[in-house]
This record gives sequence, structure tokens and C-alpha cells, in this order.
Amino acid sequence: MQKLISFLKTELSLPEGLVPQVVDFYDLEQLKKDEFLVKKGQYCHKMYLIEEGYLRFFSQSEKKEITHWIFGRDQMVTDLSSFFLQQPAKWNIRALTDTEVYSLSHSNYQVLRKQVKGWDNYEKLFLVKLMSALENRVYALLSMSAEERYLYLFNSDSNMFNELPLQYLASMLGMTPETLSRIRGKFIS
Repeated sequence: MQKLISFLKTELSLPEGLVPQVVDFYDLEQLKKDEFLVKKGQYCHKMYLIEEGYLRFFSQSEKKEITHWIFGRDQMVTDLSSFFLQQPAKWNIRALTDTEVYSLSHSNYQVLRKQVKGWDNYEKLFLVKLMSALENRVYALLSMSAEERYLYLFNSDSNMFNELPLQYLASMLGMTPETLSRIRGKFIS
């Protein structure tokens, strides 16, 4: 619960007095490894804050799966267009490990928007932060070398390199597993 409270204060800049009211809208859920939160074509009815574990955001082409991002502790995850615009999900979200999340259902979200004064302003700030993080990831993928992308990800969450299959990390970094292994070898000595 402390991570949820901290998230609401730091990422949404909620005043101390509003935090208990907002926390009541969230539910704690346990996910088993390989469990899907949403599959492409379904509707994403929840927004999740990860307490523990990792979630993989991916799509599937005719030839392979493409990992768009892996989310870990203290990160918010949802299929934005599905959750906010009620469109079929474009992506799959699946647990890579046993995972614990705080979930906010779409129906609770609608009530929260009506009951919490100024919610739209807090939400707008959070969405700007999300967009900024997305811009940074796009910048990293488009402008950095493979080695720089590896360091960028390693510095953001080095634990994932010990806990997750490297093929997913390689896909997320836009490189082959062999290239990732070669780059890792340079830094593990």
C-alpha cells in the first residue's frame, strides 16, 4: 500500500488529504506468471500500478512477437486507447513473473473523476509525465547506438537482466539476442 500512496503523492502530486480517498478506489491483485491482463482485440478495463514483478507489453506479427516495453515496480500500465477511449486493445499485456498490482477499474475511475475535486488537473500532470517517458524511450531507440540503449535500460532497472528472459529485453531494445549477449559481455567482467 505504501508504494501506491507514494505514487499518488509523487506522480500525481495529490495533496495528503486526498490520498486516503483515492486509495479506496484501488484493489490489490495477484497475477501468476504468464497470466494476461489484456489480449489484443479485448477491452482493457483496468489501469495497473505494479507493486512487485514485471509486465510485458507486446504485439505479434506474422513472424514474431515484438516486445514494446517491459514495465516493473512502481510503474503504471494500461492500454491507453482501450482504457480511456473504450477501443479494442492494440497490444497484449502479460505477466513475466508472479506480479502484484494495484488496479483501478474503469468504473471506479469514472466515479473517482466525479468525486475527487480537481482530479482532471492531477490526471493531466500524470499524462504529461507518461508522454515525456514515452518520448525518452522513442529518442533512445531512434538515436542511441545498441550499446547506449543497453546502458539506458540497464541503468533504469538492472534487476530485469537477472530476472527476465533476455530475448524479451533484446526485442524491446531493437536488437537480436546475440547482439544483446555480446554487449552484456563487454560490461560483465
